[in-house]
Amino acid sequence: MSRPTIGLITLGQGPRPEYERLHGALFGELGIDVRLVSRHVLDGLSPDQIDALEARDGEPAINSNLHGDGPTPSPLGRGWTTKWISRSKLVPLIQAAIDAFERDDGVDVTLCCVAEEFPEACFRSQRPFVLPSAIMMSYPQVLAATRPDATIGLVVYGDRQREQQKAGFAAKTWARDLRTVFSGNGRNLPASIAEIKRERPDLVLVWAYAAGFAPNEPPGQLAELSVELGAPLIVPAVAAVTFIRNLLSPPISGIRACANSPDLG
Repeated sequence: MSRPTIGLITLGQGPRPEYERLHGALFGELGIDVRLVSRHVLDGLSPDQIDALEARDGEPAINSNLHGDGPTPSPLGRGWTTKWISRSKLVPLIQAAIDAFERDDGVDVTLCCVAEEFPEACFRSQRPFVLPSAIMMSYPQVLAATRPDATIGLVVYGDRQREQQKAGFAAKTWARDLRTVFSGNGRNLPASIAEIKRERPDLVLVWAYAAGFAPNEPPGQLAELSVELGAPLIVPAVAAVTFIRNLLSPPISGIRACANSPDLG
């Protein structure tokens, strides 16, 4: 059986070899070897073209990683900077990447490596296209069905993302009674968790795509932080890869449900 091909879209510039290593390892942990291909939606754009994509104050935005030493250093280190890019202006660039993956690379699934939400039905695809935010939101939605007043912790990048996440939850009818608590210290996950822990959350969503997997972060940190919280800690990269794995063949090995048991109905 051929290896499944997964297209990875990042919303900045490339290359991002650490993303391919991370996703290869995550799929490997779930028992499947995949072929990974990447596209970075701001590659090939001039500085002026990128400046034209910059978000206005208060506009929904994505924090994108760019080449160069600028006023806002990137967590990727020296030679990288970040810029807040308009979410709406990224939509056609993401769509172009989806189309190219399906036309040129024969992908089985395309994954957009971003935590933020996009408006519903703004993308089209012939093969599954996965936005992690949809998977992330399913967790509080399920919880709200039995705990409508549950406390949801949100880890974000500063005050700007805080407003975006407030707006996102306000638009969900099932979330109207949920209590949300924030930490804007999204680049320091242990500090964020220590801050949110005081609010006794029932669930924590980390709105930073690959939080916990930077080279300088210790292995096993996410599991340790979840134990410290006493609550589930949901990170987009893990949620998305687990979801995609269930779309792929062969099925996850090692599952031996008693499918012929009369007790299963």
